[in-house]
Formats: sequence, structure tokens, C-alpha cells
Amino acid sequence: MVISLASDAVVPAPAAKSLGAARAKNGVSIRETLNDFRALFTAAEQALDVEALLSIAEGWAEVAETAPALSCTDVYTGLATQAHFQRRIHEVSAAEWPGSYALAIISLPRPRGSRSHCWTLLARLGDLVKVELQGTGATAMYQHSAVHILFSVSESNLTRLVECKTALEALGDGSLCPSGMKFYPLSGGPETAVITAARDASF
Repeated sequence: MVISLASDAVVPAPAAKSLGAARAKNGVSIRETLNDFRALFTAAEQALDVEALLSIAEGWAEVAETAPALSCTDVYTGLATQAHFQRRIHEVSAAEWPGSYALAIISLPRPRGSRSHCWTLLARLGDLVKVELQGTGATAMYQHSAVHILFSVSESNLTRLVECKTALEALGDGSLCPSGMKFYPLSGGPETAVITAARDASF
């Protein structure tokens, strides 16, 4: 749906409500939906249409209450979504001896001249990671130019992770080279491992 403020600073309530519903169906949060709507008026140098803002929130809420759970698979890479990855960490920590699992982060070079790698490279990255980790029982997620991997610690799995890193560096004519890899055991608790890993991946 496209909403234009070129000729009118008022958005019809049905259109605003439909926009909110569409955003909810696509998994966009209510905060992001409302912020984007405000930005539309700011860009057009128009006063915010409060009634339309309420209609957007209403449409979003109606869909969010009845929408099925979102997919566990990221549409760009085919790997796990952030929500699914975090859920797997807590499931493993509750059901297994935490010391037998760890997080690995393969940090990749950030793209030059853009905020993220192109979608074709992300798709190839996801396919490669799934092939390299097939049979290991690992769960992988791509976020912020890094591949996060939850895996059971074993000599064979560690070897597969190193091979996965090497394969990623060869992808895209070397655009993902050099990469780095760090490990974070879950023995200190899942929250500690995730926070430390996220902090290191942000640098």
C-alpha cells in the first residue's frame, strides 16, 4: 500500500487501518510502524494526522491478536530468525547440560557503501552455512554481518565450524574475507553467553 501526502495532509481512516494491518502481517513491530508513519509526515513537512495514527494502531492490533506465529526462518538467508535462535538457546540450556553447548560467532567484513550485503549474497551465504553444518544439529542465524551458531561441543563439530568459516571466506569472490571466529560456552548461563557474544559482534 502506498500513501501519499502530496495533495492532502489527512489520511483516510480505512487506508490507515489497512496499512497498520499489512505491517502487522509482515511482522513489523507497532513501534516501527508508528515511527515510519510519523516520518512520512515529517518528510512531507505536514502536521501529524493523529486520527490516522490511531487507525494504524487499531489495524495493527487487530491483526497482531489473531496472526499465526511468524516463521522461524529468515527470508533473506534461510537461517534461523533471531527469535527462534534465542528460543533454541534457552531450550538447550533448560534441557541439556549447558557445558556441552556453545555459541560460535563468525564475524564477516561489513559491506562497503551500503548497510547490508546484497540479497543474492545473503541467500548464497545461508545455503552454504546449511550445507556446511548439515548433520551437526547446529542452529545458525545471520545478524549484523556475523553468523551466530549454537552447537554441541565435539571435535567433529569444531572441525565443521572451521570448514564453514573457510567456505564463507571463499564466497562472493572473497568479499567475506577475512573473517574471524570466537566461541562462547553456555556454562556461565545463556544470558551471559548471548550478551558477551552480541557485544563482541558489534565491534
